[in-house]
Amino acid sequence: MDGRAAVTDKAEIFLRGLTPRARGMLVRRLENDRAVPVEIDARRRLILEAARAIAESRGATRHAATGEAPDMRKLVFAAFEPYVIEERLVHPARGFLTAATLSHIWAYASAELLPAEFAIWNDPSTVPSLANEAACREEAVRLEARLFEALARHIEAIDDEPKLQQRFMSRIGGEVARCEVDDMIAVRDRLPDLPTLSAAVVHLLDSGPADTALLEQIATYLIKYPETAGWVAGGVFRRLAAVAPLVAFAKLLAGGETARRVRSAPAATAFVDLGFAVADRAASRFLSVLRGSRNAADAVAQIAAFRSALNDLSTGIDIDGDGWWQQRMVAIKRRFSEMLFAEFDKLLPAMRRAFRVQDAPYPGPADGAEVVFLCAIFAAAGKSRDTLAINGLIGRLTPLVDQAIELYALDLPIRLRGLEGDARAVAVSAVDHLIKAAGFLYGEDYASHLRRNKEQQLKVSRPAA
Repeated sequence: MDGRAAVTDKAEIFLRGLTPRARGMLVRRLENDRAVPVEIDARRRLILEAARAIAESRGATRHAATGEAPDMRKLVFAAFEPYVIEERLVHPARGFLTAATLSHIWAYASAELLPAEFAIWNDPSTVPSLANEAACREEAVRLEARLFEALARHIEAIDDEPKLQQRFMSRIGGEVARCEVDDMIAVRDRLPDLPTLSAAVVHLLDSGPADTALLEQIATYLIKYPETAGWVAGGVFRRLAAVAPLVAFAKLLAGGETARRVRSAPAATAFVDLGFAVADRAASRFLSVLRGSRNAADAVAQIAAFRSALNDLSTGIDIDGDGWWQQRMVAIKRRFSEMLFAEFDKLLPAMRRAFRVQDAPYPGPADGAEVVFLCAIFAAAGKSRDTLAINGLIGRLTPLVDQAIELYALDLPIRLRGLEGDARAVAVSAVDHLIKAAGFLYGEDYASHLRRNKEQQLKVSRPAA
């Protein structure tokens, strides 16, 4: 692929991530701005070509509605979709919006706020018949305006009524949801600008020497509309999936490296706050894995994401130089470490259940899967013991885990020689789970050694009955 094609592909990927309105605004600006250097003008032409290609392809594939009822809730909240996350955060920040909050808002509008206009969209038998996709979008725009007008009016009406405020909060999902509703109302009129601003921040961070003029434009906007800063940060994270760029841009905005300097600029603070929310999100995802699938790969991935976010924060800015951020760091680490403490308390008992193949009742596959999961997160956490604030715990448990694995690695394969029938099948399963657990703890070389030992013992053992 030549250089021009590569740039065009990148431009097209970026433009497809924008809403049609934001893409149109960017195109109009590029078309009207003639006072640019030659090299930037060439880049501008590539972006315009990509934008027009997207518009043409969408126009060619657009068709009338197929008769299926439109998902009006999704259409009404479409502008907020880039910022929606599934997790409920302990320490929320502007730039992330909980999916449950949108569900609660829709339910509240359908049941109490605007039932005549919203409830009809919840039942296929009452959904209005609309002519085409354009009519669906037009209706969604109308409903969105009605919803936020009614929400703002209701919030203002109950401003001096604590009981009504509490009731409203309970209807929409609690205190965090109430803050998110306030943030949505505050930023709603600026939503079309946000994708372009987030893209501009990404371009600024990726363009080498800082473009002072672009930085000033972004800073001016964020000063004029401070409620947008966290949402712009959310858009940047969605594109780059890392916390380091958020901290880097916060320092550019603040014009300094220290936490005190960054804290003095509210827009810069919002970018760092979102970095903490990213770590909080990883903790929430980790908790979901613990309570749900207990999938080792998913849990290890969230440990890595949590470690990465905290490392980016602590290496990018002197967190200890700001009391609030320092407390937030301590609280987030404590939350994660408490989850790990609770899981690691189960590790040695889980090994005994899974690897002691003696008399019935024998261990089952679930026992083996559980110990593999616990060993996987123990190994992953051990690589980040300082970041996760569990250095002492890992230090105390590691010798005990090593001793247990060594004992079972000697005992289990030998047992294969003298077992038959169900007991032999159980022992083979236990050895297989031991091999998987050892692979997480000590690497593939040790796991391969155990695998060879198992095969040797099976060769000399008596055949099953």
